[in-house]
Amino acid sequence: MGDVVNLDEFKPNKVSEVVCLKCLDRWIAIRPIEVKLKRLECEKCGSGFVIETGEDFDDQYLDELLKLPF
Repeated sequence: MGDVVNLDEFKPNKVSEVVCLKCLDRWIAIRPIEVKLKRLECEKCGSGFVIETGEDFDDQYLDELLKLPF
């Protein structure tokens, strides 16, 4: 029997900059493509306030994105 493979690791992801419309915090969101924006939660305000800024990223640059200051 082979090694166990976590299939969730192979789901396609969406990487984009998002902003909370309530407190204006911004961050890079990495989520499975089936997760809707209305389900994203702001750390301070909860769900229902997050939208994308329009800045999409290719997930091959994920390491560089995680170093950004916001």
